[in-house]
Amino acid sequence: MIKKIVILVVLLLLAGGGYYFFTKPNEENFKAPGKDWESSKKVEDYFIERLHMPVAEAEQIRSKPGVNGTADLRLDPKVTLDALIGNLFYYGFIRDEKAFRYALEHTKDTTPNELSIKVGKNGTIDTNAEYRISENMSAWEMADLLLNKPEGHFAFDEYGYFFMP
Repeated sequence: MIKKIVILVVLLLLAGGGYYFFTKPNEENFKAPGKDWESSKKVEDYFIERLHMPVAEAEQIRSKPGVNGTADLRLDPKVTLDALIGNLFYYGFIRDEKAFRYALEHTKDTTPNELSIKVGKNGTIDTNAEYRISENMSAWEMADLLLNKPEGHFAFDEYGYFFMP
């Protein structure tokens, strides 16, 4: 009887370890993509296409003092988790959607909020909020920022822009 229990426990541990090993994304995918990471578009393209910003201004706007190479991510209550992750990937802020979702689900949320995008069991990303993000943030840094460190909140955004300079 003891032998059967030991075998069962060992098999459960192997199954759990195998599950963890095969479901956790590759460590490379958690690294910061950097500005030169190849993506469908860059946030500067968003500034040109959506904000009608001149090309020269869009290319230089994030190098101005006080901006420190970041862009303003604005989340209104209509944004879904899938849309957020998809846009961050599309514009080159994250390397891999699955890895970023994993980082979000495994980062502690110290500021739960009702008006939010739900992440996993207990995570929340504030909506009607803005965040300063950069391609130089790892998936873990971006996840911590979105779950815990909004730069500010706004009551209403008549334009509904996703990114701002």
